[in-house]
Amino acid sequence: MDNTSEKTLEYDALVDRVANQVRDEHAKRESDEHRQRVRIALHHTHLPKLDEARMIDYEAETGHVQFVGGELEQKILRLVEPYDIHE
Repeated sequence: MDNTSEKTLEYDALVDRVANQVRDEHAKRESDEHRQRVRIALHHTHLPKLDEARMIDYEAETGHVQFVGGELEQKILRLVEPYDIHE
């Protein structure tokens, strides 16, 4: 079974998910400025590093982010998923 579609995410959807998880410490609700900071950090820092480590395939031109990590990465993600970043 090919589950590629389950592993592919549009860039804007990723920005939304990360912005919702990483709250702006000074605001109770997400602001456009906070979302823009997340977008810039993902595009210029985090996604290129994950792409270089071959955990994702990031196509900046199309806005597609695909998880391609192996079994170890999947195990790590399953382990950290239940934890909130604010704990």
